[in-house]
Amino acid sequence: MKIEDVIEECKLFYFAGQETTANWLTWTIIVLSMHPDWQEKARHEVLRICGKKTPDLKDISHLRIISMVLQEVFRLYPPVIGLFRYTVQTTDVGGIFIPVGVEVVLPTLLLHDDPEYWGEDVEEFKPERFSEGISCKLT
Repeated sequence: MKIEDVIEECKLFYFAGQETTANWLTWTIIVLSMHPDWQEKARHEVLRICGKKTPDLKDISHLRIISMVLQEVFRLYPPVIGLFRYTVQTTDVGGIFIPVGVEVVLPTLLLHDDPEYWGEDVEEFKPERFSEGISCKLT
């Protein structure tokens, strides 16, 4: 890879990361304003764990309610509606063979709205879906 290509990739990561993070945090603020009970739970958790000091990395790993809220907002309002990739070799996905050069789409929005995985209340804000972490939803 040429240095110019590396620079362009770095710019992409920087700008794409800023926009998606800003959107995620904006939606989090909006959703918490619509659900004052969860806003209060989050506030109490931060004060209990961090007190008056600025949270550090050690503190952040203990913010369980904040994590649940962020994951649920991410599920409801993903920053991208799909991920697009091309196969670079023939690939077997669950017994289906995909030849080289085929574009594969992972429809993030559809997966996040699937009642089979999230329940019939899929459109509701329910951070408790993530009370057991993220991996329980991936099985």
